[in-house]
Amino acid sequence: MKLPLFNPREVPSIALSSLAVGAVLPAHALSVGFIKAALARQGQSHAKLSSHWINTSLLRSDVSSVEPYRTAAVLVLLIENGDDIDVVLTVRASHLRHHAGQISFVGGALELGETALQAALREAMEEVGFDNAGLHVLGELPIYHTITGFAITPIVASMTAVQWREQNIVIDEQEVDHMFTVPLSVLLNHSVIQVHDYTWENQTRQYYSVTHEGYFIWGASMAILRNLDMLLHACIGIDE
Repeated sequence: MKLPLFNPREVPSIALSSLAVGAVLPAHALSVGFIKAALARQGQSHAKLSSHWINTSLLRSDVSSVEPYRTAAVLVLLIENGDDIDVVLTVRASHLRHHAGQISFVGGALELGETALQAALREAMEEVGFDNAGLHVLGELPIYHTITGFAITPIVASMTAVQWREQNIVIDEQEVDHMFTVPLSVLLNHSVIQVHDYTWENQTRQYYSVTHEGYFIWGASMAILRNLDMLLHACIGIDE
């Protein structure tokens, strides 16, 4: 499989806020309750939401189509910490075949007979010893296709900070280097999100990134978060 070769940190970028693509999300939109309601509304036949949702250039793939896709799932885990929400991310082990050393959600390929939810929870247990007791599943985001041939279903779920602190995290070093959290308000902040353009196979391509405390978050993980951001903005738009 031919892949683009470049250092994603070195590709020139501009802040998403400079493109005037959406106002700052109000505080209530960055709550578990609003996120759950927004995820549920994807399946409703609400014409205004559907139009707004599609017209925001919903991200469905990295840079090219690869078939057949291998189905996979990731757990977008939100930690409720008072009025704030933190997002759990991992740094992948440096020896892995796909996306080595990159930042990602816990997750992986579906096994035979598994649902996306089952796969995401199994992978979370295997990768970091995550116990899903007390986990509140909020819904799913649209499937995202990666250049390496995966069709990823993002499962969005939450738990309280107390429940998170009670987790007996055990990192599988064959899969994960370490785990960390980033405030959702940072990951969805248009002044922080950078938009990168580059050329590959005679086409202009684009990806998003956020740099936080030395972590460079980009690729499929940022695309999934950008889809969440667009959905929240769409729901704010129809509620105004």
